[in-house]
Amino acid sequence: MESPLTRRTFLSATGAVAGARIVTSSAAASTDEKTMNHLHTNSSLEEAVKHLVAETPFVDTHEHFCEESRRVRSVLEGDRSLPAPDFGMLLSHYTVNDLNVAGMTAEEFDQTQSWDVSLARKWELTAPYYARCRHTGYQLCLRETLRLLFDEPDLSADNYERISKYVAEHATPGFYARILREKANIEYAHINCLENSLFRETASPDLFGVDLSINGLCVPPNLELLSGLLGSNVILLEDAVAAIDVCFEKYGAKAVAIKSQCAYWRSLNFVNAPIKQAAPVFKRFARGDSLMPEEHEIVQGHLFHHCMRKAAEYGLVVKLHTGYYAGHGGMPLSRVRDNVSDLCPVLQAHPDTNFSLFHIAYPYQDEAIALAKHYKNAYVDMCWAWIINPAASVRFLKEYIMAAPACKLFTFGGDYMPVELSAGHAVVARRGITQAIVALIREGWMEEDDAPALIERIMRGNARETFDSKKKT
Repeated sequence: MESPLTRRTFLSATGAVAGARIVTSSAAASTDEKTMNHLHTNSSLEEAVKHLVAETPFVDTHEHFCEESRRVRSVLEGDRSLPAPDFGMLLSHYTVNDLNVAGMTAEEFDQTQSWDVSLARKWELTAPYYARCRHTGYQLCLRETLRLLFDEPDLSADNYERISKYVAEHATPGFYARILREKANIEYAHINCLENSLFRETASPDLFGVDLSINGLCVPPNLELLSGLLGSNVILLEDAVAAIDVCFEKYGAKAVAIKSQCAYWRSLNFVNAPIKQAAPVFKRFARGDSLMPEEHEIVQGHLFHHCMRKAAEYGLVVKLHTGYYAGHGGMPLSRVRDNVSDLCPVLQAHPDTNFSLFHIAYPYQDEAIALAKHYKNAYVDMCWAWIINPAASVRFLKEYIMAAPACKLFTFGGDYMPVELSAGHAVVARRGITQAIVALIREGWMEEDDAPALIERIMRGNARETFDSKKKT
């Protein structure tokens, strides 16, 4: 028998949270009033939870959007550095990975992105592969995007031309905010810039915070980049350390976090080499000498650990890619398996630095939960996970809530380059959060009274507290 959330229980808990909120959108401002009205007529537990999850804005902790002006310019001026503004753009980034694994060749995909290939030909290339994998999380995200933004139920032969028209015509000034805030109910998002090696200023600081990328500072160190920061050639280890300090002085107060996706090309087992050991090796590295793999580890490890100390100094969370690889045909699963365990010495070495493990370390999410339960400075981020495997993400959320402190969990990051697809991703995430919370209540693991405060916390409260976006101006 269903145990519905009562109006009294749900509203009293919601009201308790409301006083701590900083209202930043019209949707957020009217959340409590809408919940009250809704619960007058809905006694279903699932409907009540679904409604509150829908009305609670996300703080989105991971995206790869280019600046809006670039998207607008692409349409107006035919800037071909971006995919053609048609339905093919919605196949880019993650959607294409399933198409590739289902049989689409790289040459065929390139045609779907081209400005010079007809829409009919693009659909002819896409249709058979889309049919083979349309049940996956990536393709579900595509369909939810089409429903939410364009009122289209699916991508088909009947509407690919209409969808293409929508994609081109809606890319006008202000469309990022319209999609994120008005359609997807995302109040704020963190951007990791793929087109810039360090940091990118944004024209929309009220909507976006920007990560500082440390890859070129340490993993491996980019001598040209470091020399540019220092203003002179980097020859000695102390020069490289000074260049890193300059970087943090320049961007540390502006950045919302620091980010590294170095797990794509190396392990996360960083040697904490002392300066006496690292200095002579770095001197040879800067000179262009050939180094043994273990010597590269000494150089990278020393500089990485310096970056971790700087992160603590500036109060910046360290976001680290863990788990599944984007793309296809190149993931060394044995290294992925060790991502979380490799981080234990790093967490111990930097107790004053907070680390966010991205993508729930899928498919090794149990290890991520264990780390968050054991280490005070270990957090877990569900960015991207909802569309890698929606069912596994629901299981993860249930198990995380029961095992680790809820204050160390971030439940959404779209992780997309096209802003449109993050809107669909948010729909998938809200569905999963609803399922997990309802299941915990129905199975007797959580009280109904706990739901409103928990939803507020994991959808935006934790991100607001942990990343302190208020100081980013």
